[in-house]
Amino acid sequence: MWRCAWPLLTLVLVATCSPAPSGYAHDLVVSNQTTLAVTLAVNGRVVRSVQPRTDETISVRDLPAQPWVVEARTPSGRVLTSLTVRPGDVWETSMPDGSTQMNGDAVRVDLSCGRLDIWSGPPLLGPAPGPGKPGDCAP
Repeated sequence: MWRCAWPLLTLVLVATCSPAPSGYAHDLVVSNQTTLAVTLAVNGRVVRSVQPRTDETISVRDLPAQPWVVEARTPSGRVLTSLTVRPGDVWETSMPDGSTQMNGDAVRVDLSCGRLDIWSGPPLLGPAPGPGKPGDCAP
C-alpha cells in the first residue's frame, strides 16, 4: 500500500508547494522604431496607428477578449508581422526565493527602415537591429 502512496504524496506536495502562475491578460505593447506609421489590428479590427519612432501601450480594457490575432500593417495595408496571444500564454509567477518567472508572446521584425517589436508580457531583449531587405519599407 505504501508503494502506491509515496508517488501520490509526492505529487500532492509538488502541486501545493509550487507557485501558481497568474493568468490575467497583459497589455499589448508596440515599439515602432521604423520610419513608417504602422497600423495595429487585433482580430481584424484596427485598434491603433503607431507613429514612427514611438512606443504605444494598448490597454487590455481597449482590446477584445483573447485570443488576440495581432497584425502590424503598413499604410497601404501590407502585413509586416503578426502574432497570436492566447489565454494562458502570458503569465508571471513569484518563486519561493523571491524571484519572478515570466512568460509572454512577442514578435520582432527588422526592416531596412528600423525595428518593429510587439509584445504582451515581458519585453523582447536582443541584438541590434538587422539590415532588413531592400523594399521592405515600401508603404
